[in-house]
Amino acid sequence: MIRAMFLLTGLGLVLLGQTKIPPIWPQIQGTFPHGGQRGTSITVSLSGRNLQGAKELVFKSGKLRGEIVKAEAYRVVAKISLAADTEPGRHDFRLLCGHGSAIGYFDVNTLAERSEKEPNDSREKAEGLVFPALVNGILKAGDYDYFRFEAKAGERVTFDVLATRNGANTDAVIGVLDGKGEELAYSDDYYGFKDPHVVFVAPKDGAYFLRVYGSSEAGSDVSDYRLVAGRMPHVDLAMPAGGRQGETVELELRGVNLDGVKRVMLGDGLAEGEVLRTSGTQARVRIAVPKGLALGEHRLHVDGATMPVPFVVSQYREVDVSDGSARNRRDPKPVTLPVVANGVLDRAKATDFFVFRVEEAKTVVLDVEGMQLGYLTDPMVVLYDETGKRLAYQDDPTTNTGKEPANLDPHLVFRLPKAGRYVAAVRDAQFRGDPSFLYRLTIKEAKPDFSVKVVGTEDTLYRGRDNVVLVRVRRREGWTAPVEVWAENLPAGVTMKPVVAEPKNTPYTGTCGETHYLDGTNVEVSFRVAGDAPLALGQVRFMGRGVMDGETVVRTGKARYFRNRVRFIGDAEEDALRVTVADAPGVVLAVPETMRLDAKGMTKFTAIVTRLDAGKDALELTLEAAAAGLALESKPVAVADTRAEVVVRAAEKAPGEFVLVGRVGGVVIGRSHPIQIRRGGM
Repeated sequence: MIRAMFLLTGLGLVLLGQTKIPPIWPQIQGTFPHGGQRGTSITVSLSGRNLQGAKELVFKSGKLRGEIVKAEAYRVVAKISLAADTEPGRHDFRLLCGHGSAIGYFDVNTLAERSEKEPNDSREKAEGLVFPALVNGILKAGDYDYFRFEAKAGERVTFDVLATRNGANTDAVIGVLDGKGEELAYSDDYYGFKDPHVVFVAPKDGAYFLRVYGSSEAGSDVSDYRLVAGRMPHVDLAMPAGGRQGETVELELRGVNLDGVKRVMLGDGLAEGEVLRTSGTQARVRIAVPKGLALGEHRLHVDGATMPVPFVVSQYREVDVSDGSARNRRDPKPVTLPVVANGVLDRAKATDFFVFRVEEAKTVVLDVEGMQLGYLTDPMVVLYDETGKRLAYQDDPTTNTGKEPANLDPHLVFRLPKAGRYVAAVRDAQFRGDPSFLYRLTIKEAKPDFSVKVVGTEDTLYRGRDNVVLVRVRRREGWTAPVEVWAENLPAGVTMKPVVAEPKNTPYTGTCGETHYLDGTNVEVSFRVAGDAPLALGQVRFMGRGVMDGETVVRTGKARYFRNRVRFIGDAEEDALRVTVADAPGVVLAVPETMRLDAKGMTKFTAIVTRLDAGKDALELTLEAAAAGLALESKPVAVADTRAEVVVRAAEKAPGEFVLVGRVGGVVIGRSHPIQIRRGGM
């Protein structure tokens, strides 16, 4: 399962008193194909903006290697080589340019891959599928991709589309049709927020069709998908969904076509499980969790299955209540703190109850993981005293509006007033239920702590300017003290001053002007870059330190998937923030990518002008790298003007491309992206 989140964009803050620099750093908007089979080398096309001058494509894992083949403003071609033992699943990559860097996502699979073949927009033109299959495709607006397959009565065939989970701007839908075109199965959003998934049980022998298309027929040139299809094993979840460091856990894999499972691996070769027994929908596995294994989420890989499931390593005793042993409110499941309870809310209105005892008044935390693990569970936790009186409850830590990164799953901190018995309950916030609605409930005595998260994964620091990086401090388990934040491993010529995050959640304004509060405090960390600082790429590490109840706590910051056009929430593979020290241009010219000439050989457009040079003279616009026969008409742009009306005229055979150049006193202070000129109506 891959975590998902709302669409968020934008980086690069500057201090008040300086002109805000428009988005001139690299932006990856599409990747095709969005993955590859391990043990192979493939050619990948990255599309976006500001990609010119790309120098490197790097992965954290040494088993993945990228090489730039060609770099242009809107497109980069790269070769990616995958070692035969690369861990399957999604991996971050970084595209490094002289003016900034961008993050992208690459899916490693074990299946042979191919691309869809157009035209395949009807049942009559459907492509044949031979299982197992992994097909890379693109959905343009109004596009339908059809695939034909054979199945025998009772066979279970899995269809899974990876799109949003890989960062694609694709809201895919799939349907299974019979030979007459009647829809037998359908899926839109199966995982957290997006991506469809269907397990189709064939009613009889024969030919069937799979239809892939965009929700509301949406699509674009960068709306890609990866279709995984076949009778291979597919695991929905592991139960329990985690284990304690240094202990052996026996777990049950749940899914389809699991009767042939022979090998299970934790992470990138961290531990191999022993398969005890299997059936079509279950596999029993024993696995020893290494004693020193890092706490937190890892991937659990099943041989033959194409997608891993999450497995969380903890330091507490784990219990499994997915058998319904905690379902009775009158007879709740006894647990001793600290504990992690693993359960499944398998039907509507399902609620699991746990009873625990404390010997004195104390503060406890009830922390639930569900949606943040990639499942559609929306857990709520409720706390009662032994008389049944409700003491506290929580759905999410704060409101989710879509304007700020989502706050997923409860983190309830409560001061128990006295010794005695207490009951904790977990249910879905909307009383929904499904066999895939997994949760993990941790109940323990609170130990005040905090986290430091960088709001984004990369930034550009401009020479001669003050640059701001946004950092969020989240208080956990009752932390109420200030936290000092600073940065280390700064590039040469870059300095900063530590800032303090006060214990007060940051407010922000909603769509209708209402006030909301973050689950944490945003602080602006200012970096001063000397005018002669070396142009360089670097990795800045953020730190946080606080003192509470006489105890000093120091935490290393982690770069987070906030403010990326990719719908993820969580920590990036690299903790550090990738930074680029670069020069800001004297002017930024925002222009269209493509313009079409009318019947008279003319086109008009508006250029958005942002002056950064502090000059007082008017800006002159000219053409550069223009095809023969192109001529520009534009008046000088006054310093106060932010828009320039541009007319381009072309000779009969002049279509090509050009760059808009800004000059002051004959000196070039900025250039636009290349603009494609084509013939034909708008």
